Amino acid sequence: MAIAHALTIDVEEWFHDDWRPDRGADWHRLPSTVAADVALLLDLLAAAGARATFFVLGDVARRQPAVVKRIAAAGHEIASHGDAHRKVATQGRDEFGADVRTSLDVLSDLTGVEVAGYRAPYFLNRARDLWAIDVLAELGLRYDASYAPVRWMPYVGRSIPRVPYRHPCGLWEFPLPFAERFGGWNLPYAGGGPLLRFLPYRLIDRSLRTHEQAVGPAVVYCHPWELDPEARTLPGTPRYVRLWKRLGRDRTLPTLRRLLTNFTFRSIREVYADELAR
Repeated sequence: MAIAHALTIDVEEWFHDDWRPDRGADWHRLPSTVAADVALLLDLLAAAGARATFFVLGDVARRQPAVVKRIAAAGHEIASHGDAHRKVATQGRDEFGADVRTSLDVLSDLTGVEVAGYRAPYFLNRARDLWAIDVLAELGLRYDASYAPVRWMPYVGRSIPRVPYRHPCGLWEFPLPFAERFGGWNLPYAGGGPLLRFLPYRLIDRSLRTHEQAVGPAVVYCHPWELDPEARTLPGTPRYVRLWKRLGRDRTLPTLRRLLTNFTFRSIREVYADELAR
């Protein structure tokens, strides 16, 4: 029987990755694409018989409640991506707790199901930010899929956890997959941003199969906006971010289709049911 990998989707609008000092000031005036992008994803998953965990931003859930209800009705897991898409490191403990709690309330109200998981916007990549894990446990969450102790740009690192593990507070961590010692570094290969867009499919496929044999299931992720052929950015966005969002977009959809054809995907709650039952 084929190993089921965990497919995860970070549900946010194209403008939530806002780099300006006045971030969020005009979000309500910007065109939304999330409903159409998620609809395409749901059609792809239904055609492949796949299920996923959708880490939904609270801001999206309030603006587009029908999107959340459609995801849940299709049998996918709803988890939290926080509320306002802010880096954890820019928040204090109480502020972070309020942000996550707000998202949990709106998601639970829309679905009628208790939310079990969380993924931080921009991930967590510093050990000194792991206080956030304790806050998640205090809020009643059961797992995190955020911690990737690597440098951002060029997004590589030397010491990466590969198997699920529990934090001291009891919360499970389900880490992203990394190809071990690729050219002397550990290379992330199965995620959104430039990874599904830039890396050759053969490398992604081979790395996933190697992960299956050495570790077991892997956590793959993408963003709905990456399926949109148009790269939208806000005025004031740094040039390198504009380039990062534009390059390789035409490869995301074909790569995702091939992954859905060649591998089995389920939600985190299904793939790691044994761990979460402990």
